Amino acid sequence: MLLGVWLTGGLFMALSATVSGGGFAGPDGVRGGLLMVVLGALPPITFMEATYDGGGLALLVVTFGPLL
Repeated sequence: MLLGVWLTGGLFMALSATVSGGGFAGPDGVRGGLLMVVLGALPPITFMEATYDGGGLALLVVTFGPLL
């Protein structure tokens, strides 16, 4: 489950940004959105995207919460 959060985080952040004019609906279109999805498979990039998106704390809670 944790691997899925880290590997698909970029995809779901791109989909949520599409509603506000970014992601797949941004100026780069599908190419920019797919680049964000591919780079989102790298854990440091997923953390940077989540921090920029405002969900960095939630990502850390999901990551370290099950350990507690």
